Amino acid sequence: MRSPPTLVVQASGLHAVSPCRLEACATTACMLAASALAGPALAQSHFGARVLDHRPAPGQFVQDPAFNDPGAALGPPIGGGTLDGDETKAVSLGGFGGSITIAFDHTVRDDPRHGLGLDAIVFGNAFWLNGDPNRRWGEGATVEISLDANGNGLADDPWYLIPGSHLAQPAARWQAQTWDDDANDATYPPAYPWWVPPGESGVWQTWAFRLPSDPFELGVSLDNPNGQFAEVEGVWGYADCSPTLVLGDLDGDNLIDDGAMTPERFYTVPDDPFAVGVDPGSGGGDAFDIAWAIDPATGAPAGLPGFDFIRITNATNVVLGPFGEKSAEVCGVAEVVARPGALGGEVRRTPVEVRRP
Repeated sequence: MRSPPTLVVQASGLHAVSPCRLEACATTACMLAASALAGPALAQSHFGARVLDHRPAPGQFVQDPAFNDPGAALGPPIGGGTLDGDETKAVSLGGFGGSITIAFDHTVRDDPRHGLGLDAIVFGNAFWLNGDPNRRWGEGATVEISLDANGNGLADDPWYLIPGSHLAQPAARWQAQTWDDDANDATYPPAYPWWVPPGESGVWQTWAFRLPSDPFELGVSLDNPNGQFAEVEGVWGYADCSPTLVLGDLDGDNLIDDGAMTPERFYTVPDDPFAVGVDPGSGGGDAFDIAWAIDPATGAPAGLPGFDFIRITNATNVVLGPFGEKSAEVCGVAEVVARPGALGGEVRRTPVEVRRP
């Protein structure tokens, strides 16, 4: 069995550090050294630039080449629209505790000039069931961010959680799931050999902040807790809960309004996470404010000026019969870009203490 994450005491509180992530840091150090010798730096990208770690938990797609390439999470997403999620550029996180860690090639700043006061966006392949924005095929994943405070280019500084709408006390929701690679042994899941991620064997565990069963694990539909006809969104702050629009669809009707639109412009405009639907001009996805980040052990605000690394972790633990496990997919991550005349400011920033449903 792989050793469980160790809770390390740091100035910001307790943090989990797993052996695989330490190995990923060492690999990243080699990559950074190689890039330093390669020549002058390229222009900064608005999207995730490097995968530091991809460790899916068991799931139905983890051996499928169409869904197990972590490189699919880099660069801009490919939007499928509100009625169907794109499956041509998506990486699966598998079951509970499966994760991917991505680095930007620069620090994403907490900037009040960003649209709606939001700073970054995670894209998945969620969509609206029967076109209803209050009922989604969405598979919630938590978002954590880390600033390269020591400047060594490694993801070895503290991680901070975006608590979102339903993790009022994240430390109490920190859970483990044990797995094994023997489908004939019912002691631990999975029940099918093709659900075992490549490279995994024996008995091992994954860990995550588990989202509550209601509304995240009740069925294939992720329903708005505020009701069928609500205009205020009750689920926010998590990945793979909102659609990614087709490039150039400026009003969410799944038709291209601007054929000359570029991903760099379209997928860096945030959607209002507190309003049902997708804002006109936004490419969709799940946007968040760096100021929402907290120390998951204490609940104290992180006070980060920005972040360099983002970790997305599948936070539901349920298998829904023929639909398989609820498993978030990641199609890209982006920074929000401030533009002249864009609506910025702090108007959309919600204090941690009022985020609870």
